[in-house]
Amino acid sequence: MVNIKSVRESNLAFKLSGHASGLVAVFVGATSGIGKGTLKQFAKYAQAPKVYILGRSKKAAHPLLDELQASNPQSKFEFIETEISLMKNVDLACDQIKANEKKVDILFTSPGYLSFDSRKESVEGMDIPHALRYYTRLRFAYNLIPLLLESPNPRVVSILAGGQESEIDINDLEVRNDFSFIKAAKNGTTQTTLAFEELAKSYPSISFLHKYPGFVNTGVIARLLSTAPGIFYYPAALASFLVLPILNLFSTSEDEAGERGLFLVTSARYPPAKPKTEFVGVEVQGIPVATASVVKDGQGNGVYRLTSDDESAPESPVLPGYRLDHVDKTVWEETVAAWDRALEKST
Repeated sequence: MVNIKSVRESNLAFKLSGHASGLVAVFVGATSGIGKGTLKQFAKYAQAPKVYILGRSKKAAHPLLDELQASNPQSKFEFIETEISLMKNVDLACDQIKANEKKVDILFTSPGYLSFDSRKESVEGMDIPHALRYYTRLRFAYNLIPLLLESPNPRVVSILAGGQESEIDINDLEVRNDFSFIKAAKNGTTQTTLAFEELAKSYPSISFLHKYPGFVNTGVIARLLSTAPGIFYYPAALASFLVLPILNLFSTSEDEAGERGLFLVTSARYPPAKPKTEFVGVEVQGIPVATASVVKDGQGNGVYRLTSDDESAPESPVLPGYRLDHVDKTVWEETVAAWDRALEKST
């Protein structure tokens, strides 16, 4: 376990280091919740960074942008207004970033929402929540790899459910058949780790982090309960009024989740498989290197499945078998095929 005191010590060391200067970061899903908390901490501690923020409404984000600029006047914040559940828009946003930058140091992704609703397709034929939890995030990572490779210490983070991988329907990765919120969540979780592991094979100088944040008081559970259908509406409403307030008392705050988010993207605890430079992040005494998702002959693969306290999660009961059966390759190939189908419908 990495306690919050050590996290704060590491973040302060990052601020005081020369490595905090001139970073380029891309935040996807940072207008609320954990992404917003991490963005605010990054703006507070980094020195004159360039930050791209993806969101649906620049007008709604104005108060946040003003707060960020006030916290770090030397920073540059570029808001890209777009609907990121569409792969076409993801590509356009990435093209804009690639046209203006020579490198990207950090990609932090946390978009999405929870809902009990039935499958809700976009014009590209993807279920919107599932696109946000998986396809959008991986598309940003894939598109920005050329710029990430130009960074001396690149890092990709997905805040979802690292360590909670479970058996998935390999023949229905887009969750088109027998759709349910639980099935979609399971698919997205396991696919994220397997896709990261597949990418890490080709790009060993990049660290890939998949984290389960635990229960963070962002309002997401309240919004989920409000979508409970039919007869489930009444127990969900009861839970909202009686159970949720108690849970919130023991939850992590958005600010603390943001501190941990900053730790993820700056600490030496999560090095890539093959670092390009000696510096792989801020080192703090008492914080050892985390265990990668795959370790062979003492060498980690640069992918990290993380619990809410930023510790390496125990091995999943399904991942070893999936790796032996090359499901990671299958997942990646099917991901690319799903992107292609979506983009064909956008033309």
